[in-house]
Amino acid sequence: MIKKILALCAALLLATPTNALAHGEITQATPAEDSKVIAAPIEVSIEFDGNLQTLGDSTVNSITVTDAQGQIISNPTSVVEGSKISNRLLLTDITGLVSVHYRIVSEDGHPVEGDYSFTVGEVPTLTSAQGEETAEDAAGVTEESGSNLLVKAVGALIFFALVIAFVRRLKK
Repeated sequence: MIKKILALCAALLLATPTNALAHGEITQATPAEDSKVIAAPIEVSIEFDGNLQTLGDSTVNSITVTDAQGQIISNPTSVVEGSKISNRLLLTDITGLVSVHYRIVSEDGHPVEGDYSFTVGEVPTLTSAQGEETAEDAAGVTEESGSNLLVKAVGALIFFALVIAFVRRLKK
């Protein structure tokens, strides 16, 4: 019985596609997260670790750039080329904190969203409320975790099967 459980667990583990665990991770962002630039860039671009899916609709993948007052300063449509997404800024005579919000569909089909910011010109001072950001807030990335749940469940099954086998062996 234990051998059957172990074989089933191994088959489930091998049947789990490895690329389903790799959600679009940023490999390069221009300007970079938390960077300080003297002048506003002409465009913002983000490169991911795999190609982006377009799904026939150019709005599936997007970058929206806002200034310190929350006004959108980027084009309404982003450009996707393979693993890179970019968007031109409509205004470049800005200073202060600039926020970048992105939403992409990674090559494994999972939507990934996130935010980061950079500073143009003078560096703004942080208030104590802004300084209390958690690590999860700072990352600003959310993704679906259904495949991670499957991996954890298979791992738990293997663990319990090994414990049962060990206990039975001790009883003999």
